[in-house]
Amino acid sequence: MAMYTYTLVFIQIESQMIMLNRSKSPWMGMWNGLGGKIHQDETPLASIQREIKEELGLEIDTNLIKDRGTLTWNDFEASGQGIHLFYVKLDCIHLNFPIQMDEGIIDLKPIHWIIDSNNHGVAPNIKYFLKPIMEYQVDVHCMFESQTLIDVKVTKR
Repeated sequence: MAMYTYTLVFIQIESQMIMLNRSKSPWMGMWNGLGGKIHQDETPLASIQREIKEELGLEIDTNLIKDRGTLTWNDFEASGQGIHLFYVKLDCIHLNFPIQMDEGIIDLKPIHWIIDSNNHGVAPNIKYFLKPIMEYQVDVHCMFESQTLIDVKVTKR
């Protein structure tokens, strides 16, 4: 398995996902999953568990965190060329949304809203892989031309 620099998780609660409206690049002002940079001597799984704890204050058992593959791209402003994707499904959550933090605003968003083709407020590649990662592992490859998403290939593992 390739080792990438970043992790990204989508946490489902009923028919909604916990999403972050980013205050920084990449995808500034757009909704995305939670995640961050993998620390030295940290596995991708340990990294995403730490990110969930830092951003939501939740201790999620690693058995609930599903490795859902990778997200790569040809050329984009994000450093590194790939992200480890994770998915978590929780029955309920005891948090008060929205949550304001340095990275942006965290809130619950309906899945149907996130993947709607008319929604221009979500990172543009998410609508292509969100449903698949809820079911199985994938490798997602995105093609950009001058910051514009032109193609997404989702391959089931």
